[in-house]
Amino acid sequence: MNYVGQGRMTCVYRRTGLPFFVVMSVVVHALCMSCVAGNVEGVDYFKMISTLEYTGDGQFRNQTESAYSVAKEVFANDRVRYSFIMSDPNSPSGAKAASDFSFVLDKSTGLMSAAGRDLAFWAQVHNETVKSLEKVTKDYVGKTWKQTVNLSSVSGAPFSEVSFTLTAINVKTAAFGDMIAVRALSEPFFITIDKGPVGCKINTVCLFDVEIEDVYLSISVFEATTDIKGTKETLRHEVATYRTDTTGKPYDLSDVGKDFEALVAKVGLRKDSLQITKEAGLPKWASAKGVPAAQVANICSAAVCEGALNPVGMISIPTARTLAGQGGSRVAGASLLARLAGGFGWNLPTIGIIGGAIAIPIILAQDDDDDDASPH
Repeated sequence: MNYVGQGRMTCVYRRTGLPFFVVMSVVVHALCMSCVAGNVEGVDYFKMISTLEYTGDGQFRNQTESAYSVAKEVFANDRVRYSFIMSDPNSPSGAKAASDFSFVLDKSTGLMSAAGRDLAFWAQVHNETVKSLEKVTKDYVGKTWKQTVNLSSVSGAPFSEVSFTLTAINVKTAAFGDMIAVRALSEPFFITIDKGPVGCKINTVCLFDVEIEDVYLSISVFEATTDIKGTKETLRHEVATYRTDTTGKPYDLSDVGKDFEALVAKVGLRKDSLQITKEAGLPKWASAKGVPAAQVANICSAAVCEGALNPVGMISIPTARTLAGQGGSRVAGASLLARLAGGFGWNLPTIGIIGGAIAIPIILAQDDDDDDASPH
């Protein structure tokens, strides 16, 4: 074997005319690079429906649907690279709706790193959220508890702090067996514009596998409201992201159960599409302050739902990128609730509960440390 290898190296030397030590250095470098490269664990597929609305002196509505895949590459140093390819399913050719991007997660710390101004900023938001977590979701299934995220050290953050009341429940489905659903309801938080503060809130629910390693469904609703011009103005963002098979077909979640439906009802999905009677563009405060607040709030709420070191960033970061491009045009579409109901095969009672028309209480144990946490 040694003789054959030596012969091959001699052959390379003779064909290239390069000195032996140069050839060897190239070979050693290639071997080192192969050691550094990670192993691709697999590819996950998602669809996202994102709706941005404004009501005030006129109405604005933009709904975007996109599909994307996420490849996970695992490295020996406990780091994982998540590489995204986003496409537009409405395009006949499946053309990319956004440039490909990636981030790296340190599994030992839960901290994220990414290149590029926006990605680096969102990674910093994710990291500060992870650092703020005091409780692990898996330890609080069947309970309510609170988490507060402190972003005061993040330069350019649209708000410095946001607090959530969280609820986690067990869910059983035919497709995946035991699962865990987590809901985060924010307390009011504020962004500042030229004429004063704007009140905001975000509500999120995520459906995980029982180990909280994979996320199968995420629904969020963000609102920012002000009356600084004497008329009530509201910026609203609804987004749902769900896992699909390789063909883009959603997995069967038609049997999620009444407790899950009641959990989602508090998120506040709009039952009907916003009616446009007077078209308007986004006002400056909404595009300059409101949209960035929605991006950051989505990252925070997703991370507190997970409460672990595995990245819901594979949903919240694409949400932030998609939202950045929704302020410039007006696109109609069915309500997000209607789109989800059609995709998952939810029946009318399920739609009624999730839409808030039918009230179902959830009976939960309460965290002893959070005596004022609502069990509903």
